[in-house]
Amino acid sequence: MAGIGFELRRIFGKKTLAANVWGTIYATMTTIGPSLLFAVLILFLKWFVDSAHTPELESRFFISSLSYIFLGAILVSALFSTVISRYISDCVFEKRESEICASVFGVLTLSTVISGLYMLALCAGMAWKSGIGLPFLVVYYLLGVLSANAYNLIIYVSALKEYKEVTVSYLSGLVVAIPVFLLCRHLLGMHIVSAVYVALTCGFFVIDFLLVVLCVRAFGWPSTNYFAFVSYFRQFPKLFCSGFCYMLGFYAATIVYWALSDMKQTISIFSTTPEYDMAMFLAIVVNMPALVIFVVKTETAFFDKYVRYLSALNHGSYEMIEKERDNMCNVIRYQLFFVYEVQLIITVMLVFLVNIFFPYLNVSTRILNTFLVLSMGLYCVFCMYFTVIFLYYFEDHTASCIGPCIFLAVTTVLALVASVAGTPFYPLPLLIGGLAGWIAAFLCLKRRLKNLNVFLMCK
Repeated sequence: MAGIGFELRRIFGKKTLAANVWGTIYATMTTIGPSLLFAVLILFLKWFVDSAHTPELESRFFISSLSYIFLGAILVSALFSTVISRYISDCVFEKRESEICASVFGVLTLSTVISGLYMLALCAGMAWKSGIGLPFLVVYYLLGVLSANAYNLIIYVSALKEYKEVTVSYLSGLVVAIPVFLLCRHLLGMHIVSAVYVALTCGFFVIDFLLVVLCVRAFGWPSTNYFAFVSYFRQFPKLFCSGFCYMLGFYAATIVYWALSDMKQTISIFSTTPEYDMAMFLAIVVNMPALVIFVVKTETAFFDKYVRYLSALNHGSYEMIEKERDNMCNVIRYQLFFVYEVQLIITVMLVFLVNIFFPYLNVSTRILNTFLVLSMGLYCVFCMYFTVIFLYYFEDHTASCIGPCIFLAVTTVLALVASVAGTPFYPLPLLIGGLAGWIAAFLCLKRRLKNLNVFLMCK
């Protein structure tokens, strides 16, 4: 998110109360605005499904089938995210913006193929096991492909200059989806679940279209090198491994429980664990402020020190290099521990509030207990991720792999054990895995900062 840093420094540079408030709002809408808007859309449509007195099986089918779509979309985008971010950075540095735009269409092509195969398997399973009709399967297939493409287009957000337009794109998708749903439901008389899927498909089509337009407008008309970025997967396999292991580890326990848990509920071909999934959703919401805090603090404080250090490394004396390195290291330590501490306070306070008010909303004790542990687990996972980002800055791809790989391995193994041990142990794998990955990433960063001059000069 280097680009947003320039805008935030401009806003916060005014050093007024209004500037601080606007900077916080701007960072919030840029980092988690699209996620918030999408969550509002899903909650709105889910409310319509429930208010229509939809049978329990159909309501569960809607939630379960939608969960499989977006889990697939997230994992498909994880295949590209870190490597494409590096490719974009190199293209910007070398002033090859037209190749960035070309890579947009290349990534969308590969994403469509990969997500299309995944969705085809789901559609074939539903048709074979439940006899679901072709019209619904076509809409379901399109939504899966479009949502995967939307996640991949978000990768390019860090290189776009018009960040507000990204949130506007998601808002436009929401504005389109709601009337489409009402039209399909009340005028065309569609089944409510089908109407929801048609609305979501139209909304994501609008989002994808607007984001592609933004890329073309920002980077110019694309060159013909649509797949030049593919060579980066060979050049930076550890970068790919780091990003994909982090995201897969994020959902590893969920996937294991969907397959093996005694809590799972199965409808058609979809198996989910509603109570665990609800607790996971709440834990993600509780930890979202960390993303905003990290962007605001890191991009406005660390980046300048980082540029000064690199400038001294290339042109300065040894004394200047050491001075700028010490300044940068101090900022990293301060910023990291600031994020660690503030988000810990936020997480504890929100967990406390949830435990007070949610019993009045008939949320079960088991969900609340699971949520409590998962909130701390996701706090550790986010802290690991923030630590790994600094290793990306210093191009230490080997070290950046260690934390996420440990996180994935520990979480997966413990989730398999927990699926046998029983429900009370389900939230522990994410907590222990996140903590292990966080400690490993922190130790790697500490070691790298100690020998940073030698490492960068020898690259």
